[in-house]
Parts: sequence; C-alpha cells; structure tokens
Amino acid sequence: MEERDVIIVGAGPAGLSAAIFTQLDGWSALILEADWVGGQGAIAYTVSNYPGFSPGDGEVLVDYMAKQVTSLPPTGVGAELRQERVLNLDAKRLLVTSEANEYQARAIILATGSTMQKLGVPGEDRFAGKGISYYAKRDCNQFSGKKVLVVGGGNSTAKSALVAKSKANAVILVHRRESLRAYPAMTKRLQKEGIEIWYNTEVKEIRGDDKVEAAVVVNNKNSEQKEIAIDWVIICVGTEPNTELPQEAGIDMQGKFVKVDGQMRTNHQGIFACGEITPGHRHLITSASEGASAGMAASEYLALQMVKKGEFFEGAKNGKYASEYLAMLS
Repeated sequence: MEERDVIIVGAGPAGLSAAIFTQLDGWSALILEADWVGGQGAIAYTVSNYPGFSPGDGEVLVDYMAKQVTSLPPTGVGAELRQERVLNLDAKRLLVTSEANEYQARAIILATGSTMQKLGVPGEDRFAGKGISYYAKRDCNQFSGKKVLVVGGGNSTAKSALVAKSKANAVILVHRRESLRAYPAMTKRLQKEGIEIWYNTEVKEIRGDDKVEAAVVVNNKNSEQKEIAIDWVIICVGTEPNTELPQEAGIDMQGKFVKVDGQMRTNHQGIFACGEITPGHRHLITSASEGASAGMAASEYLALQMVKKGEFFEGAKNGKYASEYLAMLS
C-alpha cells in the first residue's frame, strides 16, 4: 500500500487544477486516470471560451495543463500522474483501490468527469464501433468517402458535423427541436459548409447487417417516418456524470450529481468533489475553477488536521500560517 497526502481521481481540467493547488502547498498529490488525460476537454474540437487561450484545439489546452501539473519546478508543480482505473473507494478509511495498487490518502478529490450519453435506440449497442461514434474527433479518419448522420443540437454536435464534413462525402445533422442549442456562429458555419440540418427530427432505429447501413428517422411535426441510407452515425446528445464510484462509496448525491457545499466538500470528511460530477455549468473553465476550489479546500483541511494533532509546519498552507489555523480551532 502506498500513502499520499491527496489522491485525485480523474485527470480532466478539474482534477489537474486541483493537483496544482494541493501540490503548490507542499502536499504530495497523486492523480489516477482511467482513460485519457484531459477528459472531455481533450476531445473538444475548438475551445473558444477559455480566457487566455486563443480559440483552438481542446487537446492543446489540456496538454498545457498536464505538463504544468507533472513537470518539475520551475516549469511545473511536480505532481504525479498514473494511468490506473480506480475500482473502489472506502470513504470512511480514505482508501483508494485501483487495478494496480491500493492507496492510503489523507484527503481524496473526486474529479471523474463524464461520458457521452447514449441515444437509447434499437441498434445503438449492436453497432457501437461498427459505424457508431460518440467522439467524432477520434474516429474522423473512418469517415472518408462516407455519408454521415450526426445527432444532437449543441456546440459539440455542430463541431462533430464539421469534423465529419472534412472527410465525408455528405453530412446530415438531425435535431429534435426547431433550432440548435449551438452558438449562432456555429450554425452559420454548418450552413456555409453545406451540411444539411433536419429540424424536428429524431432517430428511432439504426439498421444494418455487420455494420451501419441505414437509420430510421421520424419528423416530430407530421409524424412522417422514413429510412435513409447512411454509413456512419455520430451521437452527440449530451454527457452523463461518472458517479458510480461515489455512489458505491455511500457519498450523498443531489439527483445524478455528487452533492457538495461551497467548498466542494462531500458529506464524508476528507472527501471533495469537483467538475462535471457536481451540479453546475458544463464548461472547461468552470471545471477548472471547481478543481481549484477543491484543491484549496483540501489543502486547508489537511492543514487543520495537522494542527489538531499538535503538528506544525513552516510557511503557509492555502495562504494561512499554522498559528492562523490554530486560531480557527479555538
């Protein structure tokens, strides 16, 4: 068993941001990531609303974050990042069990992010990886010469359609409402690129033999149903928070999200949560902000625990000296 001051589960913008603040305060921080570093931010096609970062590839932005976290001072903060899937969390003993190791933490920050939501229609599970994608950026090389159907109405949907159009022969975007949720500028780009947009339209079934060959769509206004020949379906209908780990650990939930207070604290002492598993806006910048808050709160918690035991430290933790923490306890 290995011991760390802070175990951070998830290496998206929230987890990386939390690591910066805990590591800068002198705590040993270990980040555990099951999949790819950067989470949803790494597969964002264009990030245009993050201050200080000119509109560009989300993967570039999160790569900057990861390098800052893992590089040794002075270019980074020197936190440790391991590619390990966490299997279990003991909230009472602050034990984290991964597929490779067991860790004893003094504080835990959950930043497990989200995954793309499924459409929930017949044929979706059958053709996953055989003509159905949830992350267009990762599969774009497979769209060459194909007719692609994109499902959804937000900015990610619009960006997926644009990525597909750069490779595919034809792209159709279907959305169940009368207008897209995407920024107006994105809608104009879709029109400029010659991408068909079918409003008030839903996919009811995906068909084929060994791979996707057709989709059944229905018009919500006139109930007209038809089958269209397609080669690929990209589903972008939102995300679902990855909260299986905290739920199994008995951490309080608020609907489908982890319940936290203003300092990102859960109902279990020493456990914090941040990013897309908590209620709030779904933006890269808000996830990073919540991660910073969780990191600062965890640092203050650890400092208070030291002072309670009669242990003192030099310098400051989260901007406060040991004497100031002692005063907080009186």
